[in-house]
Amino acid sequence: MSETKYNHCHSHRFVKNGNYRRKSDNRKFQRFQCRNCKRNFSEQTFKPDYRLKQRDLNLLIFRLLAGGMAQREIARTVGICRNSVASRVIRYGKYAKAKLKLYREQMPKSDLVLFDEMETFEHTKCKPLTMPIAVEEKTRKILSFSVGTIAAKGHLAKISRKKYGPRPCQRKELLKKLISELRLCCTTNPTIKTDRSHHYPKLIAKGWKGKAVHKVSKGRRAAVTGQGEMKKGGYDDLFFLNHTYAMIRDKVKCLTRKTWCTVKKIKMFEYLVYIYVHFHNQRVEGKDRPTLIYQQLL
Repeated sequence: MSETKYNHCHSHRFVKNGNYRRKSDNRKFQRFQCRNCKRNFSEQTFKPDYRLKQRDLNLLIFRLLAGGMAQREIARTVGICRNSVASRVIRYGKYAKAKLKLYREQMPKSDLVLFDEMETFEHTKCKPLTMPIAVEEKTRKILSFSVGTIAAKGHLAKISRKKYGPRPCQRKELLKKLISELRLCCTTNPTIKTDRSHHYPKLIAKGWKGKAVHKVSKGRRAAVTGQGEMKKGGYDDLFFLNHTYAMIRDKVKCLTRKTWCTVKKIKMFEYLVYIYVHFHNQRVEGKDRPTLIYQQLL
C-alpha cells in the first residue's frame, strides 16, 4: 500500500493498480485504486493539466498570461480557441492560490509588511472594485490579496445607483480577511506601513490586539510613469508597495491604464492576479527561469 495526496474520497486506503503511458509525451504514470470507494485514479488525476490537450502549449500560455497579454490575443497568437485559454486560467489560478496559501504557512515570520488598496472597475467605472494587497518590504513578495466590490464615488455615485442600483461595499470584509491571513505569516508585534486611510488603524489594532506598530505615510501625487502607482519626486516610504502595484498593473492586462480590456467576471480576474502573484513571488526569489516557475506551479 502506498500513501499519496491524490484521492477522490480523501482516504489513505488504496493500492497500486498498474500504470499507463500518456500518448502526448509518452510519460509513464502510476495508477491507484481506492479500497473505500473503489474508484481508480492516477498521479496525474488532480494536476492542473489533467486531460488537457496540446500540453506543449501550457508553458507558453502561462508565460503570456503572466506577461500582460489579453486572453483573446493569446488565443490568436497560439492558434487555439479562447475557451481553451480561459480553462487554463481557471486551472492555473486555483493552483496558484493554493501555492500562495502554502507559502504563507511555511515562510519565515515577517516583521515588516506594507499594505494598501488598488482600485479598478468591473466593465464600467460605475461598478468599481477594490483589491487590498499586502507586500513584505524586505523581499517584495506579495503575501495576500483579494478582490471585492465597492460603491461608486464622486459624480459617478448617482449615475451608478440609478443604472445598477445599490452596490455592496466589501472593503471592511476584505481588509479583515487580509489581516487574518497576515497574522499567519507575521510576528506577534510586526511593523505595518500604510497610507492615511481611516479604515486601517482600528482593524490593525484589533487584528494584533494593539501589539503591532502602525506607521502611517502621507499619500502623494501620482506620476505619469508607473501608470499612476509610482509617486512624484523624493523619498517614498511605501515605494516597495507602489512599485509592486505598478508591476501588477503592467502585467495583468485588464488592469492596464487606457485599455479596452476590462474585468468581466470577478472570479476570472482574481485567477489572473493569482497567476501573476505566483510568477512575481518566484521571480523575486531568483527563480526567474520561466520553465522552473511553471514547474513550481505544478
